[in-house]
Amino acid sequence: MQPRLIRKTAIVAALFAALAAVYYFVDPATAIWMPRCPFRLLTGLGCPACGSQRALHAVLHGAWGEALGYNPFLVISLPYLALVAYTTARPPGEKSVLKYVQHPHTVRLYLVLIVVWWIVRNG
Repeated sequence: MQPRLIRKTAIVAALFAALAAVYYFVDPATAIWMPRCPFRLLTGLGCPACGSQRALHAVLHGAWGEALGYNPFLVISLPYLALVAYTTARPPGEKSVLKYVQHPHTVRLYLVLIVVWWIVRNG
């Protein structure tokens, strides 16, 4: 692996670890300084990501049922999002999973599912 790629991967991993630590130790439902959804504040409707902070906090504590209650789409999306992160930070030359995970059709399907989720959650 190239030193530059190793450094980038280490920085991204450290940022993810720091973010996970924040969401592990801080409950977004009670912390007033955690960001609120501007779409919900303006319209009263939920965006596709509404509840994601609370769901992530619950997942990090192993409360999968609670997380599903906050944002089921995020919880179901976690394996795909992990694969996207993995294939984005993959070593050069490793393309076996990449061709499926980041294929334009897969990405488009995921975006369509986000829009469908947005409609269903507000319907």
